[in-house]
Amino acid sequence: MANESGARVLARRGAGPLVAACSVVVGLLGLAACQGTGGGQSGDSAGSVDSATSGVQSGEVQMSGGYVVGPNGYLLQPEDPDMVEPVLPAIAKEPSVEGAEAFIRYYLDLLAYSWYTGDTEKLEAVSGNPCKFCKNRIETIKDVYEKGGWEHGLRYTFSLAKPPILADDGRVALVGTINASPHVLFDERSVQKSTYHEHEVEIQGKWISGQWVLWACVIKGD
Repeated sequence: MANESGARVLARRGAGPLVAACSVVVGLLGLAACQGTGGGQSGDSAGSVDSATSGVQSGEVQMSGGYVVGPNGYLLQPEDPDMVEPVLPAIAKEPSVEGAEAFIRYYLDLLAYSWYTGDTEKLEAVSGNPCKFCKNRIETIKDVYEKGGWEHGLRYTFSLAKPPILADDGRVALVGTINASPHVLFDERSVQKSTYHEHEVEIQGKWISGQWVLWACVIKGD
C-alpha cells in the first residue's frame, strides 16, 4: 500500500466492520485502572491514606498499604525502571500493512507509558480526531494525574487472531486480543488493584499525511 488511495479492499470482509468501528466503544483496557473495583474489574483497596497514617511519629517514613506517603498526604508512585518511553520502529513509518501493525503495537506501548507518566502529549500526536477511544483514554489519564493520582505496572500485549483487514481509504484493522497486565491505580486517595484482563478487539490505524494514527478501537461484545 503506497498511499491512502492505494489500499485495497478485502471483498471477503467488506467495509461493514470498518465503518461500524468508527462509532467506537470506549471503556477498554485501563482501562481497568479507570474502573477501580467496579465495571467487572477485580481489585482491593489499600484503604484511606488519612486513616492509615494516623499515629505516625515525627521523622518516621509514613507508609500506607506498602506505599510511602508524600508530604501532601498522597501515596508516592513506585519507580518502574523497566518502563521506558517506546520508540516508533522504522517499519511503523511505512505506509504498509506491516507498518500499520508495528504502529498499533507501538501505540499500545505508548498508552501504557502515558498511564505511567501522566504525559499524554505524544499519545495525542498519534491519535486520530475521530478516535473516541483515544480521547477517552487521554482525558482519563490527565484527570487521574491532575488529582494527584498515578498508575503503576500496566503493560499491554496484542495477539493477532486473523490477517489484517484493509480498506480503500488508508485504514488497516487488526482483529485479536489485547491483554492488560495486573496493575495498580492510586486515585481519590485510595489504591485500586486490578488483575490480568484480556479483551477481544478490532483496532484501526489510518495512514494520514505521511504517518499512521490510531483511528478507532472496538471491543467485541460491547
